[in-house]
Amino acid sequence: RTLRTTTTDANGERGMATAMSMRVLRARGGSASASTVGSGRPRSRPARERFLAAAPLARRGRRGTTRTIKEAAGDEDFKDVVFVARAISSVSGEEGRGGSDRSSSGNGSSGNGGQGAGDETGRSPHQPYVFKTDARVVAIGDLHGDLHKTVSVLKLAGVLEVSKEGQPVWCGGDTVVVQVGDILDRGDHEIQILHLFLRLKEQAKEEGGDVFLLNGNHESLNICGDFRYVTSGGFRESARVAGLPPEMASRFQAQLKARIALFAPGGPIAQELANSYVALQINDTVFAHGGIMPHHVDYGLGKLNEEMSRWMRGEKGSRSPILAMGSPDSVLWCREYSREMWNSPVDRNRSCAILSKTLDRIGANRMVVGHTPQERGCNCACEGKIWRIDVGMSSGVCNAPAQIIEIQPPAEGSSASSHITVISAEEAFPKGLA
Repeated sequence: RTLRTTTTDANGERGMATAMSMRVLRARGGSASASTVGSGRPRSRPARERFLAAAPLARRGRRGTTRTIKEAAGDEDFKDVVFVARAISSVSGEEGRGGSDRSSSGNGSSGNGGQGAGDETGRSPHQPYVFKTDARVVAIGDLHGDLHKTVSVLKLAGVLEVSKEGQPVWCGGDTVVVQVGDILDRGDHEIQILHLFLRLKEQAKEEGGDVFLLNGNHESLNICGDFRYVTSGGFRESARVAGLPPEMASRFQAQLKARIALFAPGGPIAQELANSYVALQINDTVFAHGGIMPHHVDYGLGKLNEEMSRWMRGEKGSRSPILAMGSPDSVLWCREYSREMWNSPVDRNRSCAILSKTLDRIGANRMVVGHTPQERGCNCACEGKIWRIDVGMSSGVCNAPAQIIEIQPPAEGSSASSHITVISAEEAFPKGLA
């Protein structure tokens, strides 16, 4: 059998993943054969089924629930960074897959993004994406697999401490953290970053805070099987998380097949990413990875969130949402508002007019986006209606200093807008540009 046979599903989505993955394999000088890794015998089962059956991810817990990658990531050979691995391994893998983190928000926040009757998993047809909170909100840009910069930015936000035992501890109280996507690619510790955020989310909710993750274009690329931006360390991490023995995990063919198994729609990590958002609104601020346009609002932001989740979960009949991720002006790829310098005042006025129209339809005062690295750090345009917070902090991008924005809500009953402050790890960006 070929690799194409092993990963194509009924709705055709994994056929796209297979074609891209085979191109990556050929580019690295590997073979496109899908024979059993380490032997010449043909596979008796599809690759994803075989890997999940053999990996710690698929071992059954006491109550019959599948172990999650949070538990599997605690294996000894995964502990590249001690405190993250300890935190991951301390999380129970017995919690099941039915619920969604979208059903509630910490700090007494309320969602009103439209809810339906729900289904057997407890998910409603259109999950809420609008939340209210009286707490400070911290927004973090693209991280791209850089664990050490992730730790730096979380400490800068005042939400992370490391215990004497080396475990991450939430210290942000009722703070709400929003990460705007692109945790994946260009760095070696993508999965560890994802689970650091999941661990902090659990702790934050106990104190009235919360952590929200958005999907970026690089999350969607990996679910599609486009691994062009995955580092060699990223492939090795995938093999370890999939539970491959060391003698197999060192081979690129095995690493590639492990990553397909983890990230293909319905795979363990795809299931985790299905809980992230395409669009999210907190108070008077809306968040997206690339940008939201009027036609996205007309289609329905809640609908886009749910369609993306269904596709990532591998639900029968689901397809990748074009408006969310399938074109240059989709929510995950849009750069309409991200130019640090427009070509002309006409172009600037056009983009600002589109932005104002979009915000009016949403009922928000500003939009926060990532996706496009900003040479001058976090900055705003269009009279403060758009904030661009991807500063290229990952060592795989620009290795810029950590920088975030803090959003303080207006006083209760006040008609004033939220107040935004840029917080930098050091004075490395020109002043007066935000």
